[in-house]
Amino acid sequence: MPKHMLMVTGGLMVLITFLAAPTLRGQPADGTRPLETIVFEDEKKIQHEVTGGVLVEADDGLLVVEQDGRLWTVENDRLQKRTGTMNPFVPLPPAVLGQKEQATLGAGFDVVVTKHYVVVCNAGKPYAQWCAALFERLYAAFHNYWKQRGLTLTEPEFPLVAIVFANEREFGAFATKDAGPDVASAKGYFNIATNRMVLYDLTAIDGRGAGGGSAADISRRLAASPYNVATVIHEATHQIAFNSGMHLRYADNPLWLTEGMAMYFETPDLQSQTGWRTIGALNRLRHRQFLDLLKKRPRDSLTTLIESDARLTDPATSGEAYAEAWALSYFLIKTRKTDYAAYLQKLGAKPRLQWDDKPTRLAEFKTTFGEDLQKIDTEFVRYMQRAK
Repeated sequence: MPKHMLMVTGGLMVLITFLAAPTLRGQPADGTRPLETIVFEDEKKIQHEVTGGVLVEADDGLLVVEQDGRLWTVENDRLQKRTGTMNPFVPLPPAVLGQKEQATLGAGFDVVVTKHYVVVCNAGKPYAQWCAALFERLYAAFHNYWKQRGLTLTEPEFPLVAIVFANEREFGAFATKDAGPDVASAKGYFNIATNRMVLYDLTAIDGRGAGGGSAADISRRLAASPYNVATVIHEATHQIAFNSGMHLRYADNPLWLTEGMAMYFETPDLQSQTGWRTIGALNRLRHRQFLDLLKKRPRDSLTTLIESDARLTDPATSGEAYAEAWALSYFLIKTRKTDYAAYLQKLGAKPRLQWDDKPTRLAEFKTTFGEDLQKIDTEFVRYMQRAK
């Protein structure tokens, strides 16, 4: 059972142990699953005792979801004990989840609980409240945006956890242990395995969090660094998409789609306290990068972007590939919104732990958007050259 860690420059962190030939067994017809206690050792010989539900039983292991939303892959030869109960699996309530995170992170962390979020933060309660309000506005806007385009999303099964550190130094130390040193230099990331978004106070000065001020004060300070705020929105969009039925964690989600989606929402509206009027606005930075790419873009660029994640995960090509992923998403959402919604539904229904090959990815795209990729590419490039 090989291990794989995929680190993506956009901040999306994926840690997956691939299980072989997943076979669903013993899942109740009504979709509920029993609560179980799973005791196992990880690859570092550290013992874990997880209370949760089994999502997938494969020939060589289990995929387990903990009550706090974390996913664990458990190989059979590392499984020490599996004990069932008579109780159904139920996620931890927000307040209990907040207390658990607070106990793990240590003294000095405030917890702010809203309808969908649990924000655990040591940058001061005002900043935690500002983040929670921003995330709730994005959440509502995201759901409304897709509902208007014929795609009804679901409510999250688990509260959406955001961990916010007071400064970049504390964030970097946590990120290095949680996701690896490459992610530690980002402004934030979403960890698919833990289902947590991890950030730091973007108003911090000289390594110290600002720690206070009104919502208006925080918005005013952040207006001076729109790129940093866009990065936070990017990660928050990932978290919403992976918890609303649009993407499924540990399923085959093409990276151009998940990253393109997050970049599509990278145009924050910090002035309005009630709406989000700038969804889908032209992303000037990504647009400029894509136009630069057109000067040397290979003829098969669209094909290679769709059929594989390789260009997006290779540091030598990731910058240009991200720009093209944003541009393709922008083009499809603006010009093929019905087809795009259908494509999202198709991908969102894929099973966990099954990975498509290049021909399958390409065929699914063509089935939805058209067999003539060259024609689509010509329309795509022309549209983006004229976009303003």
